[in-house]
Amino acid sequence: MGRDYPRPDAFASFVAVSIVVFREKKMKRILVASLIAACSLVSHAAAPSQQSIELLLNLVQVEKMMDSVRPQIQGLMKSSMEQALAGKKPTAEEQKVLDRYVARSSEIMGETLTPELMKSINLQLYSKYFTQEEVDGMIAFYQSPTGQSMIAKMPQVMQGVMAAMPALLSPMMEKMRMASEQLANDLRALQKKPGKAGN
Repeated sequence: MGRDYPRPDAFASFVAVSIVVFREKKMKRILVASLIAACSLVSHAAAPSQQSIELLLNLVQVEKMMDSVRPQIQGLMKSSMEQALAGKKPTAEEQKVLDRYVARSSEIMGETLTPELMKSINLQLYSKYFTQEEVDGMIAFYQSPTGQSMIAKMPQVMQGVMAAMPALLSPMMEKMRMASEQLANDLRALQKKPGKAGN
């Protein structure tokens, strides 16, 4: 008898099954690789821990910076009130009223913007907008000599900005006053047009 050879249909079935198995194995490898890549991306985009955010906030001395800004805000309020007086020197009684207003405003600000509240807000915002990797990078920067120098000098920078504000705001407020007067004049002119009577 002659040698038995695989039937063509059996050989074709074998080839088809082999291709399916190969494809399944390849798809499994691709799926595993995709899952590993996805897990890697998720780990890199992980939300920062509360402990790391608190460390960052302590490094940048947020509370100290807020304390240094408050006196500048008080000075800005005084300057605004002086501008509101249109250059008129207040009497002694008026000055007392103005001083009480500034003092009370500072108390309200201190009662509202408490360290606990500001810390809670910062924790929420940092957790929402930064990843753990980004927070770790900022911690590394602020622990460096350059970062420490920036932390030490930022209060002075903020004070300089606040001190410069009155001179910057004065011409702006004057222009806004003139624009407000122009708006009032334009509205009055519209009211005088025919058909506006009785409105």
